[in-house]
Amino acid sequence: MKLKLLFLSFFLIPILSAQTFTEVSLPSDFGTIGGTLAFSDVDGDNDPDVLVTGLNNSFDLFAKLYRNDGQGNFSEVTETSFIGVGSNNSIAFSDVDGDNDPDVLITGSVGLDNSVAKLYINDGQGNFSEMLGTPFDGVIESSIAFSDVDGDNDPDVLITGRTDFMGNISKLYTNDGQGNFSEVTEIPFEGVRNSTVAFSDVDGDNDPDVLITGENSVQITKLYINDGLGNFSEMSGTPFLNVSLGSIAFSDVDNDSDPDVLITGITNSGEYIAELYINDGQGNFSEVTGTPFEGVVGGSIAFSDVDGDNDSDVLISGSLNGSSIITKLYNNDGLGNFTEVAGTPFDGVWFGSVAFSDVDGDNDPDVLISGTNNTGYLSKLYLNDLMVSSTDVEFSEFNSNIIICPNPAASSDLKVNFNSTENGFAVIKIYNLKGQLLSQQRETTLVGSQTILVDISRLSAGNYFIQMDNKKGTKVARFIVP
Repeated sequence: MKLKLLFLSFFLIPILSAQTFTEVSLPSDFGTIGGTLAFSDVDGDNDPDVLVTGLNNSFDLFAKLYRNDGQGNFSEVTETSFIGVGSNNSIAFSDVDGDNDPDVLITGSVGLDNSVAKLYINDGQGNFSEMLGTPFDGVIESSIAFSDVDGDNDPDVLITGRTDFMGNISKLYTNDGQGNFSEVTEIPFEGVRNSTVAFSDVDGDNDPDVLITGENSVQITKLYINDGLGNFSEMSGTPFLNVSLGSIAFSDVDNDSDPDVLITGITNSGEYIAELYINDGQGNFSEVTGTPFEGVVGGSIAFSDVDGDNDSDVLISGSLNGSSIITKLYNNDGLGNFTEVAGTPFDGVWFGSVAFSDVDGDNDPDVLISGTNNTGYLSKLYLNDLMVSSTDVEFSEFNSNIIICPNPAASSDLKVNFNSTENGFAVIKIYNLKGQLLSQQRETTLVGSQTILVDISRLSAGNYFIQMDNKKGTKVARFIVP
């Protein structure tokens, strides 16, 4: 393959942009306060349905399942066995009995001093029946997370929250593979309420570790490392601020193949935070300073690649000060540097949920938002209009050349030769002329001259752009595959 290169010092490069979302209608009784929502394909028709819990505008407790027609139109499933739960509840889907459909666990309040934790089994068509005799304690101000903590290929579950009589708990239950759970009695987890829990393999040893935030006598944020058998030990010396009434979300924001984490909530001193921490791959985290995120309480976090450039963007909701309530979208540059997207249509909410899913089958993430703000309770669905826009990009940062090796064996690779003034990393992306991202790779860079190979063997004849980003800036070249 021969390659002709055109270097441009300044030109207009089309890139994908997902900064346009359109609100679409939902059933009128969707609005909730203090509620939770979760997407899952409950009926096996390859589109995401949604379960919504909380209080409606009449202050009725509810848990309602809405079926998707594949185009983002939802209709309520009227005859379900779910118990309605009030504010500060939690729901989580997982295939607990190994029959390849999602079951669901619901926690929350069903009245004064009466909280529940109920497991419902799915028949594969979206019909659920309660599983009796479970060992779970009923909780409010709770959080649920499923994960296979002991490596036996079934989902175990961690439940935190405030019980009616036992105070605050954090309890781990292992699954026998058929949906029968047993409490693990010797665990180091501190009982918490107003809590959030999230599993992720932070140290790269192929088992799920867990991060827990919440409140007991004081706020806590604690990371526990799993030995692969479901035995956890607290990791000391973490940089995390202690918070409650917040949210946790793991995602590899800097494309180095390990999970980073974003944490929101209120600290012991009363400060509202939204802090991003970068992982070194071994579970050692360092805080990222200078992010554009605003500290929030009572909020929700959701990561997703909204603009189709193969990195994780983030949506954050919550209250800034008790009166200003936000839902803000931030785009990622692929290196973990975020920029707020202006002009989004999202209503600000708190004490609710935000969740991404491709509800209309067009291969981009849409978003459902529920909660309350100064005008009342609401749930709103926004469809992602992934569209091509044009952005001026200056090719002047690296003093680099891009050439193709002359021998046939190397003809499928571009050689990116450049000089770097510091150690770091770079992200290299290839776009077609429609602005569609075709490939992306992340490479470590060292001080001095060096070469990066970029695979172009799958490209057909045509014109393309190659873009290279690092902390110093962006460079772009146009090339032709004849």
